[in-house]
Amino acid sequence: MAKKHTAALGGDEEMGPVAEINITPMVDVMLVLLIIFMVTAPLMMSQLPITLPKASSAQSDKPRDPMIVSVNRDGHYFIDPGTGTGPVEVPWDLLRPQLIELAKADPDTLVYVAGAKDIQYGRVVDLIGIVGNSGFNKVSLQSKQPELPQ
Repeated sequence: MAKKHTAALGGDEEMGPVAEINITPMVDVMLVLLIIFMVTAPLMMSQLPITLPKASSAQSDKPRDPMIVSVNRDGHYFIDPGTGTGPVEVPWDLLRPQLIELAKADPDTLVYVAGAKDIQYGRVVDLIGIVGNSGFNKVSLQSKQPELPQ
């Protein structure tokens, strides 16, 4: 699209399209951004004073061993509190009260529920329900075959 421009000396010449960059929109956008940054910069500088807690080395000890509640093929129930003392046999009627007492002491203890390989699955599900209803927050099914007392 050619425009006719008159030359300075009065002659008619046809010239090609004018290839100039229109910088007016870019300047408008830059001025708007400058105003936005000028308004928001003081707001970003205001900070709330906070006091961070100090970390103690006592909390960074190795994690505690999980408690393991298990049932063997003969139907005997065991609680291993994870203190290195080993599993202790607990009769069925005392299992829930003892688990409630342990949960009151520390409800965030990780508890694994384990069952013998050849036991009915319903017994393991019942045991998971008892442990979960005793007040423990972290209950999991142990996936590897435990070494259960006979």
